[in-house]
Amino acid sequence: MEITIHPPAARELLAPLLGSLPAAAIASEPPNALLPLLSPILRQRVQLLSASSNEPWLSLLCYDQSKTSKLEVAVKNEALEPHPVSGEVEVDWDYDVDIRYRRVDQETLQALVSLRELGFNVKLVWCVGDEVGGGAGWRIGEVGVPDGTEGPWGEKNIADAEDASKTRAAETHHVTNGNSGLAAQEDDNDDDYWAQYDNTPSRTPAQNSPAPPTLANGSRAQPDEDAYYAQYAEVQPAMDNHDPDEARQNGNIESSLGRDEITAELQQNLSSPPDVTPGALAWSPSDERETTPYTNGISETLLHPRPASSTGSSGSDTVAKLEKRAAANALRDQNEHGIKQHISTSMKSLYRLARVSGIDRAEFERLVTTELDCLSLMDEDD
Repeated sequence: MEITIHPPAARELLAPLLGSLPAAAIASEPPNALLPLLSPILRQRVQLLSASSNEPWLSLLCYDQSKTSKLEVAVKNEALEPHPVSGEVEVDWDYDVDIRYRRVDQETLQALVSLRELGFNVKLVWCVGDEVGGGAGWRIGEVGVPDGTEGPWGEKNIADAEDASKTRAAETHHVTNGNSGLAAQEDDNDDDYWAQYDNTPSRTPAQNSPAPPTLANGSRAQPDEDAYYAQYAEVQPAMDNHDPDEARQNGNIESSLGRDEITAELQQNLSSPPDVTPGALAWSPSDERETTPYTNGISETLLHPRPASSTGSSGSDTVAKLEKRAAANALRDQNEHGIKQHISTSMKSLYRLARVSGIDRAEFERLVTTELDCLSLMDEDD
């Protein structure tokens, strides 16, 4: 159900505020009766910051610190003295008050109330679901002083403010669609560029390729299948430095063991084993030198495998420990990066929320600094 938004009742909202301003310049806490009239963000700001410091809460009504001194001077105006009979500040609410409206976004509607005779600008915010303030309605969002540099602000009524907001949204949508069209055109150009590679005919750089010949129209001839695949047996691999044709020209016999002198010697020994006399293989207790078989005229010593040394085992343990430590460091760095990214995202979200509510950068930094100072107290407790 859509809620109808009516113009604010300026007297009901601002009369209690004007009566509290003179005391706000010296008191450290606002009156409880004024808190329901403030917006939830300004109410929380005044309650928390006034409780943590003994400074007058008047400065907390203005987010622009450069205008705080002017606000302190404005509250000393004698016109803020309450009437002896009614107890309220005398204001002609029909002629001395000017109200203009502005729709910031889909959820934020503001109104600026100008009190020309008193020299105050009060920004109101339409709030929904404010249980402290009694439900949906207008609340005080900020109190300031005009300095003559303000440009035109908002529209004369709520309907015009809604229409202006829709116009701005349509213009933004048009600009966004225009940029999207340019991006789509660039994507199409990229697709055309990469599509050129699909249209490039396939060719092999080898002159003696075993591939079957092609016809003029690009179709391949159909030779015998066995003969076609048999051609690959004669293809020289690019990474093989042994050329069979060159070996035939040099008179070398191809062998899987290679063409070096060791291979030739082994082949010779295998083809003509050495002459060994029966007495050479006989074992004699008096001569231990003949216990080793005689092979190729060389006495070979039987080598036994040695167990792995303790040094090798220690080296393996060291490598395992280093790998485990590297994995732990990588996990710690990943967790630390995720935490830092979460903190950064949270700070950006808080800053956007502060900007929407009217808090400037200086005040936001002051709030963050105050919270950081409070963290030092938590460190002392730990």
